[in-house]
Amino acid sequence: MASSLTPHVPSGGVLRKNYLSAIENIAQSIGTIGPVANAGTVVPLLIYRSGNGTWLLFLGVLVAFWLVSRSIGVFATRFASAGSLSAYAEAGLGRRFGSFAGWSYAVAMIFVVTSSGISVVYYLAMVISHFTAHVLGPAGLSALILGVVLLAWWPSYHDIKLSTKVMLVTEATSILLITVILGIAMHRSHQWVDRAQLHLEGTSFAKYQLGFVLTFMMLSGFESMTTLGEEAKTATSTLPRAMLFCLLPVSLFILACIYGLTAVSHRLNLALDQTAAPLDLVAQSIGHPTLGLLSSLAIAASCFGCALGGFNAGSRVLFSMGRGRQVWAYLGSVHPKNGTPYRALDLLAVIAVAVPVAMIYLGVTMADAMDYTLQLATFGFLGGYLAVCVAAPVYLAARAELKASTILTAVVTVAILGAVLVMTIVPVPTGTDRFLPYIFVGMIATGMMISRLSARHPPGYEPSAPDPKPAN
Repeated sequence: MASSLTPHVPSGGVLRKNYLSAIENIAQSIGTIGPVANAGTVVPLLIYRSGNGTWLLFLGVLVAFWLVSRSIGVFATRFASAGSLSAYAEAGLGRRFGSFAGWSYAVAMIFVVTSSGISVVYYLAMVISHFTAHVLGPAGLSALILGVVLLAWWPSYHDIKLSTKVMLVTEATSILLITVILGIAMHRSHQWVDRAQLHLEGTSFAKYQLGFVLTFMMLSGFESMTTLGEEAKTATSTLPRAMLFCLLPVSLFILACIYGLTAVSHRLNLALDQTAAPLDLVAQSIGHPTLGLLSSLAIAASCFGCALGGFNAGSRVLFSMGRGRQVWAYLGSVHPKNGTPYRALDLLAVIAVAVPVAMIYLGVTMADAMDYTLQLATFGFLGGYLAVCVAAPVYLAARAELKASTILTAVVTVAILGAVLVMTIVPVPTGTDRFLPYIFVGMIATGMMISRLSARHPPGYEPSAPDPKPAN
């Protein structure tokens, strides 16, 4: 278990203390989740796989995330750290597990940024081709990738407040537009009550299993505001409540999109899985093609918010690991003027450009690139969540605060997360997908080796965590 650690001022500087309000923290998590991005890309595919029981499956997964939030809350109510899941796992299970959780979460955020950048370009290219009838080649797509990543990197580099405000504006605007489109579609189709969904017609366990992993992907990142713990005002009281305040409204919006899209597809006989832009298809079917183009821009804007959220969270985890010598100390520095972990942000930007450009020139389609990077991000979230859910009861036991309810929560949550993990690899995927688990394991193993090598150097800073034993 972790020993009592005393915080020191890192040589690279400190993040801005008491800088972010509750709204700005909430914006971070909403941006990382990307509700409109999910509504436009994941929800239609989920409806295709799970059918009329999609809404019920989503409610079940929402309960699982609520349980995960309880385990995270064990730590978030007691101390704040930019290391987030890494610091939490270390406080309960020690440095090695902290490194594992940190690398898992860093990988998740690296590929959140990467997949989001690819998604923005995918939808922008779709809009461009509509007006010019020109399909972008590898050079054009690569240039767009570079532009999008730099555009997302800049506010995160310049000021965390600016970054959260951009996320809030883009997501709020996108949510409003998608709500209008679905509202008009349901009004035109007179399909406010969809009995097929209410009666769960044609549902089965096999269909739920097909959609389980996809559903899990839609809420991952809800906890990313905890990476802003050292910058948030009254973090230990604000962040745990803000997590739920973010999770519940976002879930209601996604649930409404699931119900609305399923109902409209029934009424208008739409094959949502057969198109690259399902919301565009809905808009065209109700005679509003302009709204369809705007929906593609809204999804691109939401994906851009995801990239911002990934930059903010991923850079702070790497920064925290750097100053704690779990990764190169070079990353544990703060910009002297902006108060942001600029070196970690630079590294994320380089990866977010290099990976998709390499995939493009290797002949990987944009749709497949989105799929591969999103799956790698999902593995990262699963690893981080599992580590924290195991660490929570161990941490409380060391403080003589363990309760039976905490043990039950941990057991149930680990069982659910384990089921999601198994379903991502069993049955063995076909094609390139079958290599993704090995790629993820290889990245974590490399990261753990880097942590071991980095720990050999005398640390100038150790991450702060409370004494694992109760105060006298």
